[in-house]
Amino acid sequence: MNPFRFGAIVEGEHFTNRRQEIKELVSDIESGQNVVLISQRRYGKSSMVNKALAGMDIKSIRLDLEIISDEIDLANAYVKKALALSPFEKLKTYLKSLKIQPAMEYNPATGEMNVSFSPTAADKSSVIAESLELPEVIAKKQNRRIVVVFDEFQEIRRISPNLEKKMRGVFQAHQNVSYIFIGSQESMIRDIFQEKKNPFYKFGRQKVLGGIPEKEMEDFVLKRFASAGINAVGIVKDILAFTGCHPYYTQQLCHELYITHEKGLFRRELIKEAIGNIVIQHNADYKRWWNGLDNTERKIVIGLAAGGSAVTSQQFIQKYGIKTVSTSGSAIGRLIDKGIIVRRDKNAHEIEDPFWKEWIISNRN
Repeated sequence: MNPFRFGAIVEGEHFTNRRQEIKELVSDIESGQNVVLISQRRYGKSSMVNKALAGMDIKSIRLDLEIISDEIDLANAYVKKALALSPFEKLKTYLKSLKIQPAMEYNPATGEMNVSFSPTAADKSSVIAESLELPEVIAKKQNRRIVVVFDEFQEIRRISPNLEKKMRGVFQAHQNVSYIFIGSQESMIRDIFQEKKNPFYKFGRQKVLGGIPEKEMEDFVLKRFASAGINAVGIVKDILAFTGCHPYYTQQLCHELYITHEKGLFRRELIKEAIGNIVIQHNADYKRWWNGLDNTERKIVIGLAAGGSAVTSQQFIQKYGIKTVSTSGSAIGRLIDKGIIVRRDKNAHEIEDPFWKEWIISNRN
């Protein structure tokens, strides 16, 4: 069995170590503190929250806002998740707290209750407010704390321009529910929680999830390979040099390395082969990403792929034929919003996906 997993929330032995961050998160949850967790995509935020909650005697709701289409869709999903916290015979008790009653349908295949609101325009605001109140109602009746986790919380601005204000108005009165807000678009999440003009200003403790220290990642990789009878001591540093210790891409590369290996000591040549395999597997995706860029955006990623980082410097702009600093700055903002590049510090950027970077390099050579 392949000892590495990626592409979904990972648990147990497959989870890349974040001992200190988990310890801090558990402490925050135990004290009833709301938490804002920020990092770039695929840094293991959701897996870390799952790991923290799994070791606690506490009920939780998790909702991914990326898959929510509008406010009523949110209400349907939120009430369904909240009701799942209770035994079936208790559902009617909690539903009585709702002025607008949803249609309910039991799904025997999943054992879940499907919930569907169809409010009139006049009742829409009541449905949203009451659905957001339900976890607090349940927590009070059960005399226990509940944790609500929102994945990709910045999506509330897409769902509805007034949703921030509605949520804050409800959440600020809750005494028995703690909230964890996970976001991967750093600039938007910071705007939501750090700008005084916005409803969620300073609503929770903010934690930026950084990279995993090289020694911790190295130990994790060696341990997982060793569990499959493989000695990767000779190439582990080369693996991490390519992935930058990024947890997702490290697991992805190691997963492919396991597929291409022969039992025994690894060879460095395997890394190049595994990287090439991944690039080929995702060729259609990488080509689509490339075709979605305008000329200025392409020039920036070409420069970054070639080893540049100071994309607003005069040297970079002149070398890659970008018109002005402001033109470069606007393109950088768009690339960050698309998740294509990430900011390492004030003046340095890099391509987020090292395999796409490799695709750009190989296709330009």
